Amino acid sequence: MPSTAGVKSPSSKKRKFSTVTTVADTNGKKSAKKLSTKSKALNKTSATPQEVILELEDAIVESPKNYNNIVTLLGHFKECLNTDQQSAVIAAVSLCRTFCRLMAKGRLLKRKGNTEEETTTVVWLKERYKEYIAELCASLNNDESGVQNTALTLLMRLVKEEGTHVVPEGEAYYFPNDTFYKIVRGVVAADNMDEEVKREWVEKYVDVYDDVRYSFFTAIKRLIDEHEVQGIPKELLTGATDLLLLLKNLPTVDTTEIDSFYALTLPTKPSRKSKAPTLLSPSAHRRVVQETWCSILRQSLPPTLCKAVLLAAERRIVPSFIKPQLLMDFLIACYDHGGTISLLALNGLFHLISIKNLDYPNFFTKLYGLLDRNLFHVRYRSRFFRLLETFLASTHLPATLIASFIKKMGRLCLSAPPGAIVVVVPFVYNLFKKHKATTYMMHRIPVDAEEAEEWRVNGYEDPFDEDETDPLQTRAIESCVWELETLMSHWHPNVATLCRIMKEQFTKERYQLEDFLDHSYGSMFDVETNRELKKAPVVEVDIPKKIFFRVEGQETEETGDALLDLWNFK
Repeated sequence: MPSTAGVKSPSSKKRKFSTVTTVADTNGKKSAKKLSTKSKALNKTSATPQEVILELEDAIVESPKNYNNIVTLLGHFKECLNTDQQSAVIAAVSLCRTFCRLMAKGRLLKRKGNTEEETTTVVWLKERYKEYIAELCASLNNDESGVQNTALTLLMRLVKEEGTHVVPEGEAYYFPNDTFYKIVRGVVAADNMDEEVKREWVEKYVDVYDDVRYSFFTAIKRLIDEHEVQGIPKELLTGATDLLLLLKNLPTVDTTEIDSFYALTLPTKPSRKSKAPTLLSPSAHRRVVQETWCSILRQSLPPTLCKAVLLAAERRIVPSFIKPQLLMDFLIACYDHGGTISLLALNGLFHLISIKNLDYPNFFTKLYGLLDRNLFHVRYRSRFFRLLETFLASTHLPATLIASFIKKMGRLCLSAPPGAIVVVVPFVYNLFKKHKATTYMMHRIPVDAEEAEEWRVNGYEDPFDEDETDPLQTRAIESCVWELETLMSHWHPNVATLCRIMKEQFTKERYQLEDFLDHSYGSMFDVETNRELKKAPVVEVDIPKKIFFRVEGQETEETGDALLDLWNFK
């Protein structure tokens, strides 16, 4: 085992160095035998495991001659992790305290004046330290969330101590990126890791400290780049993306200072000639966020991940980008995908078009294509109509385009649920008020006597082409909104009453769409059941003896009940 005891003579130095080279070979049979023997001794001792572990820890701190106790504690941690977790956790905490003390004393840092024996000791200690880090990272995949939480806490404590005491010579701003990369890799790769543990780790460290967040994004990008050539496993991509989506405190254009540090040590007297490192620049933090997300979005994301990214894009991802235009390809691909993914891509795409002046000529054509029967049944229906109201608000849009949207929505309402119809009707009302040229659709009359005679003989033929994908070519402006007239006879009384506003004078300036967006079967049912009745409903006075079958003795007689006269339920 390496020893840093005082050297009094060349002969003693030679003797101790030979001991170092013998014991430091932990991969040999002799070291393996020692490890097994000490682990058994630890388990068979009459004292409790906790007492023995504390004794070994104290011995390590007292003298470098006892550094071999580190190997004993590591072996006990590995062996007891799946059998005696309490004892394993005690050993892990003891090792953490040991390495923190060694780092504070400078025992893990190479110095120019070190002897050959001291250098060998430092190398050996660093190997054990890396082994300990690897075992803690592996325990992140343990079945118990308590073990996972403890391992993460110990790892972050080691990161802090390493950033404080193991600073290489010549580095004024140092953060232990290599150690932190192993932690991030372990968290991403842990399949059994509890989501609450991940969230707590992000909220406690990554979202709070600027240096941890910067190293976190750097580690994710490095992890993706390392696997990009051979193909990124689906589990790794999912874990990395889910972890990124947990972050809420990201740098934006309003971020002016980077001053929250966890393990980064700032020089007490910075040189005036030296430039400040990129780590202290807000633009550098935004750039690393941008590069990391771009490396993620270049991959083929599964639909569930794609939806999660799109939901967070507008408020959390786009504001952190230095060049939001880099998201254009991803948003267009999602917009062209169809279905729910297209609905979620709308907001980010429209933001880039309106704010960044990016061109997407087929925007309204694709938007018109999103109107289908499935739209009224998806969970993002309210989100879509909010955005659609924004998209169609400009009075510079052609009336032909607006008429196509009105006609298509009216046609879809014929088979839509009541909760969706009560959204479309006030929405169409607002469109009529804003775009006066489309009101002709509500008062369609024959142009001349010849057309009037044709309508009388052959009936009215709707010129609207429902299968046309181009909203400028549907001929909706030549049609009428007979669908809204039909809805005035809807089976649901509330829907029928609401649709009758189209027959009244348009005295109301506009309807607040938010008042109708949250309606559904459930909300409408609750309204009916909680309504106070002013008058008791009329019920049958005589309770019928039979409903689906005839009364005995009247099997052959006509009862006047069409249900029984026309159907036989036997």
